[in-house]
Amino acid sequence: MKEARYSDQTIAEATGKGWSDWQKLLDDAGAAALSHKEIAAKLKTEHGVPGWWSQMLAVEYERAIGRRVIGQTCTGEFSAAATRTLPVDKDAAITAWRAAVAGMDAFDGVPFAGPPRESSTEKWRYWRVDLADGTKVTAMGSDKTPGKAGLAINHDKLADAEAVARWKAFWGPFVKGVGG
Repeated sequence: MKEARYSDQTIAEATGKGWSDWQKLLDDAGAAALSHKEIAAKLKTEHGVPGWWSQMLAVEYERAIGRRVIGQTCTGEFSAAATRTLPVDKDAAITAWRAAVAGMDAFDGVPFAGPPRESSTEKWRYWRVDLADGTKVTAMGSDKTPGKAGLAINHDKLADAEAVARWKAFWGPFVKGVGG
């Protein structure tokens, strides 16, 4: 049985069952024949698993049955991500990101394919740029708790797991330096 990326205790505390119990339940329910969306919906509606955890368990199940690898989305594409919590609100988190990338026209030697774009919703602040290699980078700021915001970087449309490893190695240290 393939281990999940989170400890059995963490999963059990958040969902009421450990990973091996969830994997058996999903196997017995025929989840291998279901889509990612269907697995997550089953976990949420039939078993009361909170939204994020239902997604995480669905991903871990897909990994366990060999349907995807780390960094691979449910569409088969690859994506790398890095996150940081900052002692500010979401607007200040994106301002810190803007300051960190000010004057840059490339990430790790890959040039921007056009100018960065920004948008926002009530809950999120976004900064996006397309890169010349066809990949896309999105920085997202969102409030977590009063006085704290999450800054997440997603690098999408990567070619394969090797590209995920390369960009995780780049984004991890880069994001740690933002606002700090």
